[in-house]
Amino acid sequence: MAVITLGSLTDFERTKYFTEGLPFAKPALIHEQYGQKDRVEARQGKVAQWFRMTKLALTSGSDFSGSATYVTNATGAAPTFTPATPADTTVTATMAAYFGKGFEWNEAIDYASLADLPKELRSVLFQQAAEVVDTVVRNVIVAGTTVTFANGRASRPLLQPTDYVDMNDFIDAATTLRANDAPKYDGDMYAVIHSPYVTAELMKDTAFQSAIQVQKQYNWTGVIAELFGMRFHETSRASTTTSGGSASQVATLDQTLIIGKGAYGVTKWMMNDFDVIYTGPGGWGDEYKTRHALTWKHYMTAVILNQSFINRLESSRRA
Repeated sequence: MAVITLGSLTDFERTKYFTEGLPFAKPALIHEQYGQKDRVEARQGKVAQWFRMTKLALTSGSDFSGSATYVTNATGAAPTFTPATPADTTVTATMAAYFGKGFEWNEAIDYASLADLPKELRSVLFQQAAEVVDTVVRNVIVAGTTVTFANGRASRPLLQPTDYVDMNDFIDAATTLRANDAPKYDGDMYAVIHSPYVTAELMKDTAFQSAIQVQKQYNWTGVIAELFGMRFHETSRASTTTSGGSASQVATLDQTLIIGKGAYGVTKWMMNDFDVIYTGPGGWGDEYKTRHALTWKHYMTAVILNQSFINRLESSRRA
């Protein structure tokens, strides 16, 4: 059992410097932000469900007989009101529990260390929990079935080492979402989640360079630009994959996500779905009451709600 003792005190005398550096090590946690949240705060059972309403068809008629969904006539006489039965698709997901490994330390440190050790360890645990959630959500949504490949390639095996991403690829990917009537966030933006390597490619693209010259400053975490109805978020946790049968065996492929509102859901169970747990001296197996323990737990899951509202753009990464 890894217990922080007096013998390991030296490292924690430098905790102040670690804390100051911690923000620079944190990735931008974006994936969970755009999920459709579960609005139910308490429920029975461990299976949650979302529902997605189906759009009404555009079928005209002189009345509401047959498949007509709206009536047109030259008289202005109101047709007999015949309300439709709403159609919806139900998506379910099963709860998952996540438990952090946590830390344990000997109470003797309290007599010798000037560092506020519990506070510093809480920071580390919060960061780990956030990254776990971000990773879980990313791994779900990156498995979407709507895919665009850089440089107009038809499939992953056809990608070449020089098929780097550019603004034209993003325009094509967003066009697919528009053609699918994918709603936008804030009424006018799709969310784009990409790696720093994709940022580098965009910064080398003359079309992107010209467009961002009139860009404003952003307060939203990780946003680098808003162009052509897309909000670009950079994160070190963006998904990648290996060549997967690429004709030229590209070592790494970046998987950028272009997301419409309602594309995926993030569900949490119980109002206290996240908790940091502290166990004082005298807990199980601590007959001498000398050990402190700190860890975390979390209940959540994520699920794709509409495959047509999320597009994965795959591109080659420069060696």
